Amino acid sequence: MNKLSLAILLISITYAQLTFNANNKCTCGDLTTQQDCAQSQPICTWDSKGSSCSTVSCSSISDQINCANNLKCMWNGKACVDFTLCNQLTGANQGDCYAKSKNCPQSDGKNCASQEALKSCSSYSNQTTCDLTISSNGICYWSNNGCSEVSSCGQLNSNTCSSAGNACLWNATLNNCTQASCAQYGNNNTCTYYQTQLNKFMYQLCQWNAANNTCISANDTSALNINTCYNQTKYTYRWSSSSNKCDVCAGKIIYVLIMAIFMIMI
Repeated sequence: MNKLSLAILLISITYAQLTFNANNKCTCGDLTTQQDCAQSQPICTWDSKGSSCSTVSCSSISDQINCANNLKCMWNGKACVDFTLCNQLTGANQGDCYAKSKNCPQSDGKNCASQEALKSCSSYSNQTTCDLTISSNGICYWSNNGCSEVSSCGQLNSNTCSSAGNACLWNATLNNCTQASCAQYGNNNTCTYYQTQLNKFMYQLCQWNAANNTCISANDTSALNINTCYNQTKYTYRWSSSSNKCDVCAGKIIYVLIMAIFMIMI
């Protein structure tokens, strides 16, 4: 197989099922429709005169939750301000710090710290401090062997399973925690996406199969429209008015191009 064929095969495999990295969110400037811009509030705002979407100032955000979710901002206890350093924020634990800025998932017991300060799971000595704590390698859980990183949904109990985001699902019939899938959704309204792995930000897009009344893995975004494109891809795709379809923002395109160039060069 020649290099060009390998590159084409890589692109085909990448798009065989539509997965997306939730970290590759569209910027405000990527959004060309008022619908998408409105769904991104309060991070973005729509300029009706210029028909464009732009980033709002941190000082214009009045509530703590939306402030903390904006990576350019942080909540100082009284107001939303421009993000500077994590140690400028106080927080007794991870939850306190994360509630002030998503840039700051760690605490030394008094002040907040960045992701680089996260500890390993093995450094936590009891279940209270261990369960669902964010570590340098992922989420932690407590077992007879102490505190360790969660590597599969099956390691979680009924209490921790439901707190593992969109990656795991508690099966009441089998009495265990299982990997999520599109098949878990029973109707068109809930058939959206699921997290493909614990401790990863990769998601699989789902779509409703009306013929069989089942939710299946989507291969593309053709089933999405101007109202569903942006939010059902966790803000990584946007609706393009010019092409009248749901298009990916830069992240995945750059990844595919880099890998294709790499395959051609080797």
